[in-house]
Amino acid sequence: MPPRVAVHHLGCKLNQYEAEALKAGFGGSGWRVVPFAEEADVYVVNTCTVTGSGDADSRRAVRRARRSNPEALVVATGCYAQRRPEELRGAGAGLVVPNTDKAGLVDRVRAHLGAPPASAGVRQVEAPAPGPTPGRRPPTTRFLQIDGAVAEGRTRGTLQIQDGCDEHCTFCIIPTVRGPGASRPPAEVLAQARRMVEAGYRELALTGVHTGSYGRDRAESDDFADLVRQLAGVEGLERIRLNSIEPGYVSDRLIDIAADTESVCRHFHVPLQSGDDRVLRRMGRRCTAARYAERITRIADRLPGCAIGADVMAGFPGEGEEHFASTRRLLERLPITYLHVFPYSERQDTPAQRLGGHCSGPEKSRRVRDLIALGEAKRLDFHRRHLGRRVRVLVEDAGGDGLASGLTDNYIRVRFETGGAPPRANSFVDVTLTHARESEAFGELV
Repeated sequence: MPPRVAVHHLGCKLNQYEAEALKAGFGGSGWRVVPFAEEADVYVVNTCTVTGSGDADSRRAVRRARRSNPEALVVATGCYAQRRPEELRGAGAGLVVPNTDKAGLVDRVRAHLGAPPASAGVRQVEAPAPGPTPGRRPPTTRFLQIDGAVAEGRTRGTLQIQDGCDEHCTFCIIPTVRGPGASRPPAEVLAQARRMVEAGYRELALTGVHTGSYGRDRAESDDFADLVRQLAGVEGLERIRLNSIEPGYVSDRLIDIAADTESVCRHFHVPLQSGDDRVLRRMGRRCTAARYAERITRIADRLPGCAIGADVMAGFPGEGEEHFASTRRLLERLPITYLHVFPYSERQDTPAQRLGGHCSGPEKSRRVRDLIALGEAKRLDFHRRHLGRRVRVLVEDAGGDGLASGLTDNYIRVRFETGGAPPRANSFVDVTLTHARESEAFGELV
């Protein structure tokens, strides 16, 4: 029997992409990929360190793998492994692979087990390397690549276009563990997109640490919009979903390409963090509340029915009640359709840790609950505005229980009865929406 490997990821869409690429790499090397809940010979945990809860969840995943099979090799990789490898070893990891070596993880595991390097598996794509910055992790020069469908593959594939970040928000540890911005060559991105479409993917979601900065490390200021335009020309690629894009990188040209290109999903996610300019300056953010509002309004005007999401942080050091009220007023009046809300989490070695005016835990929790309620109300209103309309759904779950589900291009989760002839997963169907909830909508198959 081939050796069994289970891969688990925490955190962002980029970690999800890397987990899928690692599954593909192990599968191509002759391993049997099994679910993380099953017994395996090797467990790989792609960790997250954005918040303290990400650290804790990563340690729990390592301990869970160790309990599943005490004889197995437990491998920890990812951002937490880059930042605090000793803590993961203490949780039970037998091998810790930092982000800098992640592209060679399959061979690292094989070498650890005494096997020769794989002849097939994870492809490592070289990228032009910017010069290193003293005291920082070097830039990514090798990218994990998916050549086709992955084990337990999804209908919607993820496609990494870059890694790293140069923004240096005062609360964020990610530039330290991911390094400076580094873009994959456009030819490699397009070639992988074609292979994924040939393998059956109908929709690809672009991912990275700071996708909007794509090309900036090569001094090509609007290269992200160019890449989206080129991807729209890939035959058979029916949907392109954009990842989170910082407001300063949402150019008019990118908005126009999204508005004028049928395959680009009507879905923008633009992080805000705070709606108060004083707090934004303390965060090191490069955008004012007024500029953010102008970008969101332009997106909504050019793309009717567009889903627009925002990240917002509650309880940043120095955020008083008046600053929080400014954030809430801004979010209330903007055409944002959903929110990702999280409390400020103190990260060691970040400038924000040294700021005064830290908010109490109960007050942060109150503000988080307030913003979550606002986000739910906005999402419900967005869903209700679509009632009675016919929408196109990419089926993800064909509904063995008689209830299928899928996603619209503008990010509405739709459930519908399949009737006598259930649709195939990974197919498009038309559904008329009849009922709405905060989290999803219900409809009738046309």
